[in-house]
Amino acid sequence: MKKLVYIAMVLFISSFSLVFANSGPVYWQGYPSSDIMTIDRNSPIEVKSENLIFDFSDGNNDSYSVQANVTAEYEMTNTTDETQSVQMAFPFVERLYDINHDNIKITADGKEIPYEVYTGNAVNSYGNSFEENKEENFDFNEIVNTISNDIYDAKSFSADKIGKLYSIEIKPTTDKGIDFTVDFTYDQDKTNILTKNFNGFSLSDEKVRITSGCFDTQIAEIYVLGEDIDMDFNGYAIGASNEETDLFTYEITEKEVDVRTYLFDSMKSYSFIDFEHISDIQLYNLYAEALDRYFINNMGFCTVGDVLAESGSVRIITLVYTVEFLPSQSQNVSVSYTTKGTMDKRNTSSPQYLFDYILNPAKNWNSFNNLNIKVITPKEAPYIIDSSIEFNKEEDNIYTATLEKLPEEDLSFTLYQKEKITFYDTIEGQINRSFGYFAPIVIGVIILFMIIISIIIVRKIKKSN
Repeated sequence: MKKLVYIAMVLFISSFSLVFANSGPVYWQGYPSSDIMTIDRNSPIEVKSENLIFDFSDGNNDSYSVQANVTAEYEMTNTTDETQSVQMAFPFVERLYDINHDNIKITADGKEIPYEVYTGNAVNSYGNSFEENKEENFDFNEIVNTISNDIYDAKSFSADKIGKLYSIEIKPTTDKGIDFTVDFTYDQDKTNILTKNFNGFSLSDEKVRITSGCFDTQIAEIYVLGEDIDMDFNGYAIGASNEETDLFTYEITEKEVDVRTYLFDSMKSYSFIDFEHISDIQLYNLYAEALDRYFINNMGFCTVGDVLAESGSVRIITLVYTVEFLPSQSQNVSVSYTTKGTMDKRNTSSPQYLFDYILNPAKNWNSFNNLNIKVITPKEAPYIIDSSIEFNKEEDNIYTATLEKLPEEDLSFTLYQKEKITFYDTIEGQINRSFGYFAPIVIGVIILFMIIISIIIVRKIKKSN
């Protein structure tokens, strides 16, 4: 019996280690991809064919989803006897700081075309890994409206409004650090305040205190728009608001600067955004809109960190570029990029990977014919188990489809480890759905329970013999 128990424990530990190694989120939201669109609704350009390829073969995947190298190549023809300068747009969903421009390539007849980045509206339903109520279609009218170089018209300030910038150089004289505090009062109807490098805020009896925890020399900033404020500066022991200290020095400099300049200076002190492809107007509009919203909703107070966090919002990004067509000329226009699908492990033992590709922008062209699709599936999930159109399975994990016209629905397909979802897959999936990160523990307990039952049965059989 002891030997059986020992074997049971070894099997349990091995099984538990296996299921725990597979732990992680059971749902991870991906973003849809899209066909390119023409900004001019009356475009004379005809799309004779599109070759659309999803290539997962390079194995460049993260721990939660699989990544495809997508290439959409269009044979386009100018149907007029006049030269056409055609402005095209490629919308996709991404965080601004996650855009990898090295993976984006737009060409016409093999020559690379420059593009501009336009920041559209935030897509709020992508914020939660367990959310399914994502937007099924882009609002292309809204996307076109965001392709503008007009300056954002804020309610609480103007781009050229002059504010007073207080730069405070704080030097602790103790290696234990200090909490540097600034106390002031302000009328939110007359004053807006933007702070930088302060990590604490409190409000008591209309008196505001902002705090900067300092262990080394640090420069903190207070940018005042409107009526000026009187400030009281103090230092306290780290984490002790009632233990005042003089183990620091500070020096204040003042200057006047307009809102646009201050926002740009703050933005460009951070290196996580590629400033090459996005215009100053687009950047200003993005952050000015966020600042305006905070001032309105947060008693006229905001931090630079709050504004720059807008770079992390999932939003519709649109790449805009222009292709020149001579009279009756045909060109091959190509867009290449990378995309990740939705990882869904709530109903199966292994993840399903769902990919959406929005085709309806193609309806804005003069005409659209002959859509050819190829999917080269990844090793992790070599089978298409569900799709909005019928695919033909070929050798080497390749699926193809050929359509003379655009389908009624947008393209979607699901990749999986097996050709079919089994009953065991669904049982384990239900456990994943119910227990999330704790699913490996639950599965381990079930395995242990089954092992113990097996031992008991074996023991009873031996006794009966």
